[in-house]
Amino acid sequence: MIKKKIKDLWNDYPYLNYLAAGLIAVTLIGLTTSAIVFFVTGFFGGEFTRSFCLHNACVERFFTLFEQSFQILDSTLNLLVSLATVGGIIVALMSFLNSASATALSNHISHFSTFQNYISSEISKRNRISPASVDVFVWYNLIFSNSRTGKTNISDEYCKLIDELNGEISCSNEQAKTATQGSFRYMPHQQRIMQAVLSIGISLSHQPRNEFYEIEDQIFSLINSVNKSFCYSDKVPELLKRKYV
Repeated sequence: MIKKKIKDLWNDYPYLNYLAAGLIAVTLIGLTTSAIVFFVTGFFGGEFTRSFCLHNACVERFFTLFEQSFQILDSTLNLLVSLATVGGIIVALMSFLNSASATALSNHISHFSTFQNYISSEISKRNRISPASVDVFVWYNLIFSNSRTGKTNISDEYCKLIDELNGEISCSNEQAKTATQGSFRYMPHQQRIMQAVLSIGISLSHQPRNEFYEIEDQIFSLINSVNKSFCYSDKVPELLKRKYV
């Protein structure tokens, strides 16, 4: 179990190989340098030929003579501790980032599932809308473009598309208002509305005038319902009232 956790840790953080290599290198260099200084000092200073002595003066002389060797060991240990501390901080930071990323993904999936269920429920209340005509994935990603990072703020692109849809409604309202008897052309109107709602993932087809009017009414009702429930922002406008019949 412990070996598996260590292996997983190494697989998750490959840079730990460099840290481990650095720690080993520092240890070998420090120990080797200290040993060289120790033995060179002992041999050339004649200390290894002296009789074994534990008097205070002997011990004091020993530590004074080999002070630099011990200093190298101390510096090596301090450097190892520093490197290990930095490595621990990096591992903790990466673990936190991975955890935050996993949490954000989990929240994204949960939020999308809620959105999807809501759309399905609302469509079931409207008999003129086919579930197959609404691409929930496209609609959701358009509204919450940063959802995968844990942010559910409303995208500017979605607000722009709702504004454009309002522009088409306003255009048709104006045409119907100024039209003479029978001059309001519904085919161009249908084409413009179809293109506008397609941008948010809703697919419509040309229909007889009254049929399309009823479908359009339910589509606009669905959009308003979604916006009121999920787009908790004043920057998402409500769809205009239709004045064309």
